[in-house]
Amino acid sequence: MTSILFLSDVVLDPVIKEIKVLSGGQYHIDNYYEEDLIARLLAIEDTELSAYDLIFLHSDQLYHQKEQSWQRMYAQSILGLVRKFSKNIILSNAFSQSYNATPLKLSAGNAFDTMALYDEQIKALIANANVYIFDFIGIAMNVGLSNLYNYNLGHLYQMPYNKQGIKLLAREFTDEVKFLAGEEKKVIVLDCDNTLWKGVVGEDGIDGIACDKNAEGILHYNLQLFLKAKKEEGFLLCLCSKNNEADVKEAFDKKNFPLQWKDFIVRKINWEDKVTNLMAIGKALNVGVDSFIFIDDNLFELNSISELLKGVSCIHLSNSYAELVAITNRFDFRKKRILKEDLEKTSQYELEQLRKEEESAFTSIDDFIKSLDINLDIRLNDQADFPRLSQMTGKTNQFNFNKRPYNENELASFIENGRIYSLTAADKYGDYGTEGLIMVEIGGHAAFLENYLMSCRALGKKIENTFYDHVISQLSLEGIEVKEIRFKTNEKNIPAQTFFKSIQYGSKAE
Repeated sequence: MTSILFLSDVVLDPVIKEIKVLSGGQYHIDNYYEEDLIARLLAIEDTELSAYDLIFLHSDQLYHQKEQSWQRMYAQSILGLVRKFSKNIILSNAFSQSYNATPLKLSAGNAFDTMALYDEQIKALIANANVYIFDFIGIAMNVGLSNLYNYNLGHLYQMPYNKQGIKLLAREFTDEVKFLAGEEKKVIVLDCDNTLWKGVVGEDGIDGIACDKNAEGILHYNLQLFLKAKKEEGFLLCLCSKNNEADVKEAFDKKNFPLQWKDFIVRKINWEDKVTNLMAIGKALNVGVDSFIFIDDNLFELNSISELLKGVSCIHLSNSYAELVAITNRFDFRKKRILKEDLEKTSQYELEQLRKEEESAFTSIDDFIKSLDINLDIRLNDQADFPRLSQMTGKTNQFNFNKRPYNENELASFIENGRIYSLTAADKYGDYGTEGLIMVEIGGHAAFLENYLMSCRALGKKIENTFYDHVISQLSLEGIEVKEIRFKTNEKNIPAQTFFKSIQYGSKAE
């Protein structure tokens, strides 16, 4: 059970009650109302913090309107907490201008002026890898202050939110915690007719479908703009449509869509059932379908996939623009961080397809591997790699000895008594990026291999063997012997299980 500490300068008991309903009681929450959060944060002890997996800080200055100097000091006190607590902190962004007004001629508007006031403090906070923002101001902007607050109740009992506000805060918090604790989605799979465009291309023809800035096509046009932005952030786009492929390709060739044919890394356009096609896409990309988002206008297709392919996020696209806005705000489409590797994701998979095409021409896997001219760079405790390594601990499933997410601060803490080896690989086709991690805990002349993981793109080329052998050899040269390898078996890490059985250390798998 996840243990969470709530510290707030308003009473959140009704919100927490709703969170427990939404989460099915899977969180243990200790909730403290603090009139002055600064004093509480300065006094908090490491021993108290050790009991928690997550901290939520909520100072509602839209309600309290404390002096700007206090709000800056509050942000500074959170930096002190960050130094004590390496796990995740969720921080509400409810800062305000207090009762000070910016002269009209100099003002860019209340929200912009407020953020400008605390720009230095906010940048310092979010620079920490374990600090995430709870977008309280976004909620307030969406529903309006009058639909969020009950001021009379607040001044009587320090609980200022009405029923709608309570439900919105609880839902947003529950979704954010689930997102931070879970795995990010990797692949967005799209239907075509009445999804990427309005109309049915096989019946209405090229001229009869709409995806443009006019009334008929504006919803689909903006969906494509959104999807193009997600591709640039690192999501892989795929097509899964019951259609004639020639008709669909012609639509992309002749229409000026935001998305182009080449933006889709895998295309399954045929008359097979979509469950089969989604499974084929997963196999082609070497990822699980539980990393998929599937968008379709057909509820029958969505219900079939939800029933038969567990873990796929199925999203119904209706003809409602308000629902489209809600879709774009879903946590399914968010990333904890966007790294260089994410920006290159589609091109990396395109290169992998070229490798697979070349592999098919060889009768010997060893000859194929030799032809790739693979170069490896193995680094020790290189903190420049930690953002990517942290991301991998949360996302990598198939080759992962001991699945447990680490943020960057936790990786930095690990090397105080251990070592973190990172692996970058490249071949004649291009750079794989940082694709491997081995964590070793050292005690005297004994080593405990805490985890070994590799990206699925690097597998099958004996890179995993070379990396492992290098680390074991380096330890042996220093007189350090691996006494235990910690391995946790699960339904997803079959490649890791196969590799684990092939090595010579007789550690027990959990």
